[in-house]
Amino acid sequence: MPLKDKLRGRSPGDLRDEREELGFVRQQAVRWLSPGLLARSGVEVVVSGTFGKFADKREIQRESQDGLDYSAADELWVDYLSDTGDGWDATYTMAWLLAQEQLDFDGEPLPRGKVLLLGGDQVYPLADPIAYEDRFIGPFAAALPKSDAVDKPELYALPGNHDWYDGLVSFLRVFCTREGRIGDWATRQRRSYFGVRMPHDWWVWAVDIQLDTYLDDGQLDYFRALPVKPGDKIILMTAKPAWIKALPGRVEPASWRYLSYFEERVVHASGGRLVLTITGDIHHYARYEPAGANAGDAPTRLTAGGGGAYLSGTHTLYDELHLRSLDHDAAQTVTYAREEVYPRAQDSKRLSKGILKLALLNPSFAGMLGALYAVLGIAMLGALNSGAGGLFANATTDGFGGLLTGAAGSASLVIAALLLGGIYGGTDIVPSALQKSAVVVRLTQLARLAIALLHVAVHLAIAALVLWAVAHVIGDHPVAIWVVGLPALFAAGAALGATVFGMSLFAIHKLRGVKAWENANQVFTGQSIPDYKNLVRMRFAADGSLTLYPLGIDRVGRDWDHTPDKAPAPRFTPRGAAPAVHAIDVPLRYDASGRRTH
Repeated sequence: MPLKDKLRGRSPGDLRDEREELGFVRQQAVRWLSPGLLARSGVEVVVSGTFGKFADKREIQRESQDGLDYSAADELWVDYLSDTGDGWDATYTMAWLLAQEQLDFDGEPLPRGKVLLLGGDQVYPLADPIAYEDRFIGPFAAALPKSDAVDKPELYALPGNHDWYDGLVSFLRVFCTREGRIGDWATRQRRSYFGVRMPHDWWVWAVDIQLDTYLDDGQLDYFRALPVKPGDKIILMTAKPAWIKALPGRVEPASWRYLSYFEERVVHASGGRLVLTITGDIHHYARYEPAGANAGDAPTRLTAGGGGAYLSGTHTLYDELHLRSLDHDAAQTVTYAREEVYPRAQDSKRLSKGILKLALLNPSFAGMLGALYAVLGIAMLGALNSGAGGLFANATTDGFGGLLTGAAGSASLVIAALLLGGIYGGTDIVPSALQKSAVVVRLTQLARLAIALLHVAVHLAIAALVLWAVAHVIGDHPVAIWVVGLPALFAAGAALGATVFGMSLFAIHKLRGVKAWENANQVFTGQSIPDYKNLVRMRFAADGSLTLYPLGIDRVGRDWDHTPDKAPAPRFTPRGAAPAVHAIDVPLRYDASGRRTH
């Protein structure tokens, strides 16, 4: 049956027909500032964080997962992808690219990986069976349907924080069952963490950090028991780039302490050489390389979270990091230099301006502000109506100032105070964690309050101007002022209020830059940009070397033809020009000893 091209506007009948035809329903990109999603996500975070401490699924995973061994191969190609399972266009584009027989890297053909490594957050926004079916399993199975091929590609997945929001129940069902299949990819793991032996004494270790917490004893025992020989090379997968916030003058984040502990007490203690630490979680590509006198055998730090989730900016990343590991003092801090990012910093800056279109990009958030303006209007009109002169006179007699005075009733003041508290709490203007100057701390707090007051004042001014204009246009007809005024306030809140909110986010982003991480994240989450995705293809070569090929795609596919009659080929094929990858970094080459070569 024909499927609707446009995902937005499908009727309930369309959705039913699509699920019957495909087995899943294609999903639009997540709108991260949607009120319902924000509320539900907040509850999930609290619940998962609370119960995760008492019902940690890692501590009950005891099934053997022997045989994760590809060491007999002379050469092996491996793909790495992270942070997929968001909107259909981006997720299917990346799955479709992975399913191709080869991809091009500056004219060099790279064959499809025998192994696919998923670096975390396989589904957004929340982990549940339907979300996995619609946002991950369905798109991937459509890109590489089941076939009769004997030599099937295999898949290993590491959970991220979104996979943990249901306590890891769905993740274990999808990736850790016997004879598991996702399309033609076969799953092999039995736990949420794994160690895979690669050719020529290379390993891939993937650690499950749960919700950014410690590593459990069972997991530590598992990795310590792996048969690593002195001189073996280890690639470490983790679900968060803990190093990007481990900066001088700031408290080291817990995630960096846990990662450093594992690197020092487990990886290095095994006698193996840590060559590369790779992660997703932040949805861009960024490579940091050790530099300076203490670089030694420090690993490359790579973030490659471009599997399908909304784009994260790169222009606020630090040029240098200074990392002190668990077993080293400050004098042995390793300096890391930022070598490459994707999208490029200038593109990232340009894309950040898109938050000014917040009203168009996130209609439900705009609708929430419209509803807030309407509620505020009810309070303001009620205050004006209760005055001695009546609604029209109180709104017009003494000009705009008179309207402001008359509208300042107890209810409108309470709403304004609540709005101020919410905006103040969400404004990312805070002193650094180790700031010792009381003056700087106080000035920072005052600046935050001043910005919040200005933000609220603009919203109140817009609402008052709308009522003032409606009263002058309608005249002395109180009922009509109510009937026209409330819809006008809703429209103003949805259009102007959301735009003001976006302008505030952008202004703080421009003024604060790298000092406002949460704000920078809001600037990009509010846009849900599907483009500028990335993956990494790896070659374990016959001479014992490893080469990483970072690949990017500037624009994901948006037009797909349903081709069910061409199985086992992909069930959707590009309409028009196919999505094309290109090199986003130089090939990263490591010799047989694990040392980076140039």
